[in-house]
Amino acid sequence: MKHPTQMDGPLFANIQRAGLFDLTVFYLATERITSMIDPELGYSPDWDIPVAEGYRCVPCPRRFLQRMSFLYHDCLASEKYDLVIIPGYARLDTNLLALAPHRQALGMRLDTAPIYPEPRWKSWCKGMVLRRFFHRFAAFHPVGSLAEQFLKGLKVSPSKIFRYPYAVDNAYLAERARHFVKGREQWLQALGIQSKAFVVLGVLKFVPRENPMELLKGFHLFHESFPDSALILVGAGPLQKAMEAHLTESKLDGAVRLVGYAKYSELPKWYAISNVFVHPAKKESWGVSVNEAMACGLPVVASSSVGSSYDLVHEGVNGYQYLTGDIKALADCLARIASRADRGRELGERSRHLINAWDFEATMKSLESALHMIRSEIAYGAAPGGVTRGQQN
Repeated sequence: MKHPTQMDGPLFANIQRAGLFDLTVFYLATERITSMIDPELGYSPDWDIPVAEGYRCVPCPRRFLQRMSFLYHDCLASEKYDLVIIPGYARLDTNLLALAPHRQALGMRLDTAPIYPEPRWKSWCKGMVLRRFFHRFAAFHPVGSLAEQFLKGLKVSPSKIFRYPYAVDNAYLAERARHFVKGREQWLQALGIQSKAFVVLGVLKFVPRENPMELLKGFHLFHESFPDSALILVGAGPLQKAMEAHLTESKLDGAVRLVGYAKYSELPKWYAISNVFVHPAKKESWGVSVNEAMACGLPVVASSSVGSSYDLVHEGVNGYQYLTGDIKALADCLARIASRADRGRELGERSRHLINAWDFEATMKSLESALHMIRSEIAYGAAPGGVTRGQQN
């Protein structure tokens, strides 16, 4: 893994507690595994929950050559692991490790979402390289259906594919949301929002990729028809001044609250006091805030550029997807939910029900299946996944 996150840390701790298999996590990005600068924000997020506790984790050396030597000898040459999973194909260090001579069974966790346009020549070249590179792997672990579609498009055998559902701690978030919802009226009053208001929520970085301006503009259109509505934006980033200027110019500043960055334990409060969650990103291979909102019982509106919307947002069942850039479509999605008082509650309950099946347990079962396949093939003297062990392809 690159570094600890608020999603993976609790998952790894759950695996350790369950005792289904022995887990060691190597963190690649820094020797300081509990603090990692977010390159889009310029500072380290404060998770305020344990993300590197409750499981065995090893920080890798910071210097490239030292890290390569350390990983090669401990992860590959030692042959002490049944399966070593690397984080995608974008890192030079793990790619070089995969290409080195070894007899270790490798897996790849993948969140690639083939929904973003790229030049045909680039797509063709990437496909040629990856098809050959993927021969080095015994198993693949896509986080959702888009990543699985990407793998199948490169002719990866379905027998090698084991879903790694990108999950959050649903129970923790739901419990925190139940705690905060009791004080909804007081929390809204403190923000100067009426308790009867229809509250739209965005939890995002104020950066171009996450597209907060589109949410502001879509809400503006929606607010014209639903003047009792309010928008809460949780986050921070370099676009904040431009957003504030837009609010003043459009005279929306009375209906929109920019509440700043929130620690992870505080996020359920914002989900609990809202009526709908919106994820407007221009490019987001997954979008874990969709999981969080659903665990807290909210309907979701997501852009077509948010990877998780293809697995978690069921049209008209627990929310809606709109075409990225179509501000009117975004406003219309919000209007569908706000038009009936009980509509949002129905969609929110379905969100909670749907996300219960997208949990840590599903991820652990999938990893168990991959390990069973690899151990079975080794027991029968075959190279796991059909990989030629000890030779370069």
